[in-house]
Amino acid sequence: MKTCEVFRNYSTMQKFLFLILVATFLKAEAQNTSALAIADSLYAVGNYTEALVEYSRISPKNENIYLKIARAHQAKGTLGDALFNYKKAATGPEKVLALNEYGKLLITTAHYKKADSIFSILIDTYKNNPNFYYQRGRAKMEIRDTSALVNTDSLVGKKDDNKAFIADFEHAVALDSTHQKALYQTAKYYLKRKNYLLVERLCKKALQSYPENVQIISLLAQDNFSRGFISDAIPLFEKLLKLGQNSQFIYEKLGACYYKRRNYEVAIDYYLKALDFSEEDFYLHANLAKLYNFVEDFKNAEKHGKLAIFYKDLPLDADYYTLGDTYQIHNDWPEAMENFNKALTENKDHKRALYNKAVVADNYYADKEAVLKLYEAFIEKYEDEEYANYDPILELAKDRSGMLKKELFMASEEK
Repeated sequence: MKTCEVFRNYSTMQKFLFLILVATFLKAEAQNTSALAIADSLYAVGNYTEALVEYSRISPKNENIYLKIARAHQAKGTLGDALFNYKKAATGPEKVLALNEYGKLLITTAHYKKADSIFSILIDTYKNNPNFYYQRGRAKMEIRDTSALVNTDSLVGKKDDNKAFIADFEHAVALDSTHQKALYQTAKYYLKRKNYLLVERLCKKALQSYPENVQIISLLAQDNFSRGFISDAIPLFEKLLKLGQNSQFIYEKLGACYYKRRNYEVAIDYYLKALDFSEEDFYLHANLAKLYNFVEDFKNAEKHGKLAIFYKDLPLDADYYTLGDTYQIHNDWPEAMENFNKALTENKDHKRALYNKAVVADNYYADKEAVLKLYEAFIEKYEDEEYANYDPILELAKDRSGMLKKELFMASEEK
């Protein structure tokens, strides 16, 4: 009798404990569900710190929770914690999503080799996913040269002989011909290598699906400019301005375009706008000095010529020559001579400066024998060059030298 009673009491105790466990579990689940709902709503409105507090209350945590925590940390900017939690999340049902986001964050945080391996894992399973190839290409592109900082504006003439990454970008384009980012990276690669026809084809393909892609428009504009297709380049650079792309690079390129078309007033306007971004850019001042000479604005030509010299810390022969040319055009012989001499001090082989020095002396010096010596020095220096017989400047120097000799001879005869 006592044994039966003990058994009944034990069975009742078990049921009681089971009910307590069930109640505890249900309470924990209810708390977890509540914490998750609160955390998700906080995350949705951008309150990432409070969302993380709520996520931390959930116990035990599964891979889905770790993924949410990783996203909250990434949105907050605590990227180390985000990486740690993405790694934990990349083991469950959300593995593909977690690996994809983990890989992209690895690229953002300069862990390029790890990112490369992550996307290689994804590609092994998902061979037809263009974005995985694109992301792996990004990682490989950075692995090739982590020290190179590329100017995203001007790309022509910058080469990189490592081709490990371009195959992934091209594969992404082959899988998705509208993949804008892969098309941009591929076109940029070939623009550096001056494969202009391929660049044009890739850019036009991208613009078919997204006509306002400013990166692609910029590449196509540079492509046309490099090929000398100025009439095609101008509307593309101007379209970038209409789309809100306001940069020194665009104004400078438009200035160069109109300079090439000899529309000097418009070129000046664009170069001045470029100067707003960089007041100490000697190259802009040097071009403005030349342009103001073309429109016979001596005051501004002189001003920008002097500023080009002031701001330049490289050899100044070209800038002194431009300034000397400015003074020569306006018959300011002393200033012209001074600047041609400075150009020759910087570069004794500056041919035009040496010739123009003789021309200025011809107009400025009373001593024609001294002038003749300058022409003769020029002729002696350049008459033995390979194409001397076709050199118009050398021909002018010889003609004037001959005339001076006759003048001096006749003057001596009269005496």
